[in-house]
Amino acid sequence: MKPNTHRFGQAVIIGGSIAGLLSARVLADHFDKVLVLEREPFPEGPEARKSTPQGRHIHAVLEAGLKTMEGLFPGLRRELETGGVEFIDMARDAAWLQSGSWKARYEGDIETILVSRPFLEWKIRGRVAALPNVELRTGYGVEELVLDASRTRAVGVKVKGPEGEQEIPGALIVDASGRGSRAPQWLEELGFGQVEQEQVRIDLGYTSRLYERPPGFDAWKILVLNGKAPESQRSGFISNVEGGRWIVSLNGYFGDHAPTDDAGFLEFARGLPTPAIYEYIRDARPLTAPVLHKIPSSRWLHYERLARRPEGFVLLGDAVCALNPVFGQGMTVSALGAKFLGECVARAKASPEGRPLDVERPFQKKLAGLIGLCWTLTTTMDLAHPRAEGKRPFGLKFLQWSFQNMIDLTSQHAASCRTFYEALHLRKGIMGLLQPGFLGALLVYNLKSFFVPRHKRANLDRMPARPGPRPSPGLERVDAAA
Repeated sequence: MKPNTHRFGQAVIIGGSIAGLLSARVLADHFDKVLVLEREPFPEGPEARKSTPQGRHIHAVLEAGLKTMEGLFPGLRRELETGGVEFIDMARDAAWLQSGSWKARYEGDIETILVSRPFLEWKIRGRVAALPNVELRTGYGVEELVLDASRTRAVGVKVKGPEGEQEIPGALIVDASGRGSRAPQWLEELGFGQVEQEQVRIDLGYTSRLYERPPGFDAWKILVLNGKAPESQRSGFISNVEGGRWIVSLNGYFGDHAPTDDAGFLEFARGLPTPAIYEYIRDARPLTAPVLHKIPSSRWLHYERLARRPEGFVLLGDAVCALNPVFGQGMTVSALGAKFLGECVARAKASPEGRPLDVERPFQKKLAGLIGLCWTLTTTMDLAHPRAEGKRPFGLKFLQWSFQNMIDLTSQHAASCRTFYEALHLRKGIMGLLQPGFLGALLVYNLKSFFVPRHKRANLDRMPARPGPRPSPGLERVDAAA
C-alpha cells in the first residue's frame, strides 16, 4: 500500500511561543505551507520576550515533553548539551521538599532537562524557522476568525499588520496565543455559544533572578521547596541553567509575593518552609535584578464541551488551560498537545475525503483527557489552601489526606517514589498510581497514619544527600536521616 503523500493547503497558527512553534513543526509534515502569526518581533538570541513575561522565571520540561521534543527535532539533545544545558536524573539530582517531606533520592531513570525558557524557545524557533514550508511572520495581530458561507467552518483569519487589515486564508486555524486568547469572545459572537470555564483563584506571584553558580557545586542540580498547605503558602526553587548560572524563583500565594529589592528577596527566601535557599544564595553573586510575575488563577476553558464548534479551528497550550506554573506542567502539555494535533491531522489525511475535516473534535477531546490529569493533580493541592477560590468536589478532603500520605510515603520508600515520578512525568499517567504494589504500600501507610504521628513517619528534618552507586534491587527503603 502506497503511503498517502497528499498535502493540505495552508495552516495558520496564532502565536509564536512554544505551543505555536511545536504546532508548526507537526503541521509542516502535512501542509504545503504553515504560517505562524506573532505580534511581537522575535529576538535574535535567547532573550525573554515581552509577550511571554513568564519567560524570565523557572520552567520545567517533564520526561514526556522532553521525549516529544527530541522526536520532533532530531539532534536537539546534542545541540542543547553543546549550549551548556544539563540532562539530569530527576531522582538522583533533585533535592525536593514537597508538602513537608523530602523526596527519596536514588539512582533512577526519569530524565529531564534544566534550561531557561528563552534558551529552549530560541533553539526550537531556530529549528522551526529552518523548515522550508514554514514562515514566521511578526507584527501581525489576529482580530477575527473568518468563517465560510455556511458559517460552520473556519477558512481564515482577519489580521492587522504592516500592510493594514487583510484576510489570510487557512485550511486549518490553530490558536496558540496563550492566556490572552480572544477565542471565547469570537466563538460567542459567531453564535457557537459560551465556553464553559473552570477556575481556581490563587493570586500567585513569583519573583526570579539569576545568580552565578558556585564552581564545583554538586550537592544537587535542582532544589525545590514546596510548602505544606494550609500552613505555608510559599515555595522556592534553585535550578542549574546554561551558562554556569542558577535561576532562583520564589513563589507565594494570595498576595504574599517576594519583593524585587535585594534585601526583601533574601528575607522572603529565609521565610520559606526551610531556609535552605536563603543559605545558598545569601553569599552568591546575583547576575540580574529580581523580576515579579503575577498569575491570578489557574483556568481551563472546556472547548471540548461546546455543542457546536467551527470545523477547522483548534486550540492548545495556555489558550485552553493555564495551569499553576509552580507545578511545571505547561510546556509538556503544549508539547503533547502538538503531538496529538499531528496525529489527528495524519488520520484526517488518510480519510477518503482527504481534507482536515473534524480534526477539532477528536483533538480537543484527547487534549482534554491529558489536561484533566494535570488539572486534578494541581488543583487538589491548591484547594488545600482555604483562601483558594474554586469548586471543591465531593470527597476532596479525603483525596487531599490520601495525597499528603502518598507524598510522605515517597520520602521513605524509593519504589513508591519511582511510581510517583512515573505518574508525574506522564510516563504512565494516573493509571501508574493504581499498580497493586503502590496501592498496597499506600494503604498500609494510610492505616499507619491513624496511629503514628506524622513527624515520626515523614522525612521532615534533613535534606537527603545525593546518592552514590545504584543500590541493590532489594534495597527499597531510604534512611530518613540520609
